[in-house]
Amino acid sequence: MPVGKEGCMLGSFGSKKGILTMTAITSPISQPASGFKAFIRRNQLLILYGLMFALGWPGLIWETLYSRGLVSTQSPLILSLFTGWAPGIAAVAVTALALGRPGVRHLLRRFLVWRLGAQWYLVALFLLAGVILGGIGLHIQFGGEAPHIPAAGASLLQILFAFAATVLFGFLINTEEMVWRGFALPRLQARYTPLVAGILIAIPEALFHLPYFWNKDVDFYQTVGIFWFTSFSVAAVFIYAYVFNKTRGSLLTVTILHASQNAWANLLSDNSLRPFQFTVALMWMIAIALIFLTKGQLGYTQE
Repeated sequence: MPVGKEGCMLGSFGSKKGILTMTAITSPISQPASGFKAFIRRNQLLILYGLMFALGWPGLIWETLYSRGLVSTQSPLILSLFTGWAPGIAAVAVTALALGRPGVRHLLRRFLVWRLGAQWYLVALFLLAGVILGGIGLHIQFGGEAPHIPAAGASLLQILFAFAATVLFGFLINTEEMVWRGFALPRLQARYTPLVAGILIAIPEALFHLPYFWNKDVDFYQTVGIFWFTSFSVAAVFIYAYVFNKTRGSLLTVTILHASQNAWANLLSDNSLRPFQFTVALMWMIAIALIFLTKGQLGYTQE
């Protein structure tokens, strides 16, 4: 996935007062390397995205062909699982090739950054619920008919159980955050501004979901279209970057945020376009506020 250049980049890992830190060394690479390993180090992001697409797209393309009657059977289960696991596999593989075991340990240890203020778990679990409900409320306020809310009529216990099960399922099978925030964001922020880094993540993130827009069995993507989905994704990238930076690079927090986003979408949205458009507008209001209040740094501090 062409996302701009990833030059000489090597992570230096350590700890300070129990807090995991990473110092990005942009140039030159401090450890000598030649041949294949040097090529991997110079082109980490391009190789990562290429591997992620190679592993993740076959299942998406197969399902798209099936939805259009061009193949007779659905994709094998293992291929479907690879759609969700492809980003994590690619992130670990490229990190291992470029940085060795210390790099892989550092990447995976980001899931153990959990001693955070309770507010960050509230954000991770409920931010998107508020934004989706806010979008529905604005849609109704401006003359729209009340959409069907899938969770309407269910008890609070049923809603909480469905939410928890969906978040857990998403946490186990969706490894995108290992690429976008765990791998790409620290490297890009060390080289560019956080705003540029966000754009360079939003582009491949939107492209990774591209086959869904031709899959007739996935109503959401057919309804909202590429423009509104991409608009949502770009705004979300800035919000996710802020949460990641303010939680000391916690992959746990942003993975929960991503899983809860999908869970609340299933529980609260009927995939109607106009409420989603208002949801996108609210996401952009939050993103712009964060950009303004942090003077474009989105919580990032150079180690």
